[in-house]
Amino acid sequence: MGAFWEKLAVAYRPAAVSRRQQVPLRLFVILVLCGLAFLYADLKFLFAWSAAYIVVQVAELLALKRFLGHARPGRAVALNLVTDLVMATTFGWLAIPLWSIGTPLGAAAAVLLLSGSIFTALMGAEGCLAAFGSAVAPHLVYLFVTPLVAGDRGDPVMPFFLAGVGLFCLTLAMVFLWSRRAMEAERAARRAAEAQTAAKSAFIAMVSHELRTPINAILNGAEALERDTSDAALIADAGVMMRTLLNDLLDLSKIEAGRMGVEMVDYDLRALAADAKDVGLSLLGAEALPRWVRGDPMRVRQILNNLLSNAIKFTAEGDVRVKVRVEPGKARTVTIVVRDTGPGLADDQIERLFTPYEQAGADTARAFGGTGLGLSISRDLARLMGGELTAANAEDGGARFILRLPAPEGVEPSAPEPDEALARRDEAPLILVVDDHDINRRALRQMLEAFGARVETADDALTALASAQTQVFDAILMDVRMPGMDGLEATRRLRQAGANRQTPIIAVTGAVSADEVAACREAGMTGWVEKPVSPRDLYAALFG
Repeated sequence: MGAFWEKLAVAYRPAAVSRRQQVPLRLFVILVLCGLAFLYADLKFLFAWSAAYIVVQVAELLALKRFLGHARPGRAVALNLVTDLVMATTFGWLAIPLWSIGTPLGAAAAVLLLSGSIFTALMGAEGCLAAFGSAVAPHLVYLFVTPLVAGDRGDPVMPFFLAGVGLFCLTLAMVFLWSRRAMEAERAARRAAEAQTAAKSAFIAMVSHELRTPINAILNGAEALERDTSDAALIADAGVMMRTLLNDLLDLSKIEAGRMGVEMVDYDLRALAADAKDVGLSLLGAEALPRWVRGDPMRVRQILNNLLSNAIKFTAEGDVRVKVRVEPGKARTVTIVVRDTGPGLADDQIERLFTPYEQAGADTARAFGGTGLGLSISRDLARLMGGELTAANAEDGGARFILRLPAPEGVEPSAPEPDEALARRDEAPLILVVDDHDINRRALRQMLEAFGARVETADDALTALASAQTQVFDAILMDVRMPGMDGLEATRRLRQAGANRQTPIIAVTGAVSADEVAACREAGMTGWVEKPVSPRDLYAALFG
């Protein structure tokens, strides 16, 4: 029986939302009717009726609030159906005194009142049969009963009127069934589209996670080779390009799935803006920027990198200028303008510029390459941070991109304390690498041994737990996604008991959203590095 009410609650929820949205319309109708009562003495009964109706309306609002906020709405839906029934009964009663006035207009007003309320209930039912029945049934009864109670039963037109009411009921049922089928089809299509989007996002995430393993080996192998031959720089550049494209796909999948998050930390805005100088660009206004603001420096840097790389790519000759300024006010914002002296943008190109997979045109894709994701992701990231990214043509030629972001005041963070256990010791630290991919274990071993560390490896969580029972490690690098027991569960078990209960555990993962990092922290991990792992990030996580 409980399953029946839970299923009914799911079907009723859209109707509950719709009925709550109709409350202002109902109150407006009450106001108009009360105004008529002031003008016509024969309508004084409207005051008592309005008072009763408002009481019932308040009861319905309370029932709707309880239902929409209930953890188990199946336990509350019956009360809502009762209040719907009482609401319709109270409202429809007005037809009887209107018809009793004894004039053709009074009878017409009663019929119009009931018909309008029926169609309002039809729209508010949202395809839910129970909501439709409870809100419409009293009005249909009034349509049949009112002329018999308040009218002349001997009226020769009465049989025709009652037959018309019957045809009206039949037509109403057909319209409801048609609208219900249309709404169910629309909801099914929406669910299918959402499932397809989720499946696509999950596929992209899975592929990106798997691709990080060979990319990791390419980058680290190239770095080792680069010490002996300059040809290895070609491999390293290709690996960096693959990682950039992969990150774009992963960011897009998170944005489409609604899982992209941004951080709110204190960061040095001047230093971040001044990074543009490293590529020989002209930077204006950085000296007037506030030093520390709150936001997500990684995502701001990602947007600026996209804008600057585009500007340089499309500027055959001339220069690229970055101008920054702070706009004071109650909500302080920073505006960053990136202007190039390239060919500029046509109006139709500006409209398509921020659409995923779109580029300025087919010639652009052939000439410059790229996925067409950078600007779309940048705009979405700007909006996630409460800002906006727009594009326009510069007055003296070229394109101009304007990034506006909130810049609330921040404070300079205190310098992190170095890990004494790892940074200052007489012998080389012993580190356990846990990863189900042999390539990853070999790449991490190579980097760690270059740091002077001793390395042991485990190809799954159970092997790692067994090693941790017999050996005390100075740090553990733990892959998060592994077949069987994953890295989170292995960490939780290590934290429960044993010689490595206090050992630093660093997550090594390709999933670095805010929720996923929080899951690592909750499991007991002390830090994380993103795949493909760079030696600099790994060293900072272990010894920084």
